[in-house]
Amino acid sequence: MHGRLAAWGLLLVGALVLGCAAPAAPPATALPAAATPAPGRAAAAPSAAPATAAAGPTVVAVPSPPASPETVRIAHVPSTLFAPLYVAIDKGYLQEEGITPQLEVVTAGQDAMVLAAQGQLDTVVGGFGAATFNAIDRGLEIRVVGSMGAQPQSGFPSALMVRKDLLDDGEVKAVGDLKGRKVALAGGAGSTGSYWIATKLREAGLTLRDIDVVNMGFPDMVAAFKASAIDAALPPAPFTTQIIRDGTADNFGGPIRPGASAVGLVYGTAFMRDHDPTARRMFVALVRGARDVQGDAYYSDANLDIFAKYTRLPVDTLRNIDRYDFDPDMRPDVETLMDMQHIFQEAGIIVYGQPLPPDRVADESYSRSAVAALGPYRP
Repeated sequence: MHGRLAAWGLLLVGALVLGCAAPAAPPATALPAAATPAPGRAAAAPSAAPATAAAGPTVVAVPSPPASPETVRIAHVPSTLFAPLYVAIDKGYLQEEGITPQLEVVTAGQDAMVLAAQGQLDTVVGGFGAATFNAIDRGLEIRVVGSMGAQPQSGFPSALMVRKDLLDDGEVKAVGDLKGRKVALAGGAGSTGSYWIATKLREAGLTLRDIDVVNMGFPDMVAAFKASAIDAALPPAPFTTQIIRDGTADNFGGPIRPGASAVGLVYGTAFMRDHDPTARRMFVALVRGARDVQGDAYYSDANLDIFAKYTRLPVDTLRNIDRYDFDPDMRPDVETLMDMQHIFQEAGIIVYGQPLPPDRVADESYSRSAVAALGPYRP
């Protein structure tokens, strides 16, 4: 069904220049429900029915797995943000849906989204940013179909950190005191991290224009704090732990939009159009993975072993890192996506004028189909 990934550099450059104006995926077609549910599915998944004003949107039934497994090419940036994917692979949920995952490790999810639009990848798990919206506006044919790691109600799996001497001397007492200061963000302005910082700045009536954004990788933030080369940063664990242990910076400003998710699952519209049954079965498997990492179950020995395998972090480290939250139905966080677009437009990072409507960016039908197949989540 699929070949190996090839010609990364040429594809990236060509796609970004030309805009990847592939035709949009047509509306999903209702499929017959499986006579015998696949393992883990509800005993009697409701079949699709035409949508009416009273009934709400159509729910497309998830078909039975095929006789022969199908390969799906998945790009990922190794991170506990994408725990449902790793659980679905290692616990055999994708295999039960007739899918053989072909993982491709990438350094930036946004780059891989170009390849998904070109059909060189089927799906990507990664973070969203200004480049995502700019590319969709230029014709890049992708859709956000599901959310993954969300900001937790408590704890700091990633955190806004401010230099310790600035806090101790009282130079930075509130978020507004970051105005004009150097803030390190992986990916710079327009990255996922810059969105989270922007939501904190908004509390003080500031925008990204009011800080000096420094594009810096997470490991370099540790050294930059030691050298007093930056004033603040937004690193994830385990870098946060190292920085606190060094005594060079501390968490600041409290939680960042609890429950919001700026990362998730992206499908190329060619995958949606040409392999819709496979795309829906894959989503069912991922939702099962998401339900396995709810609450304290996240820290089960089996799950921690799986996370260690894919992120290459030691189990002891993972056990002591605050967890992200996960929607048990993996619904795309459309509200956050639209807010992100607004913030980046306000900062002048998004180059088009008229905001993209939600249906140009996201497709919630895959989550609805998975819930119909599995039944409502019950803790």
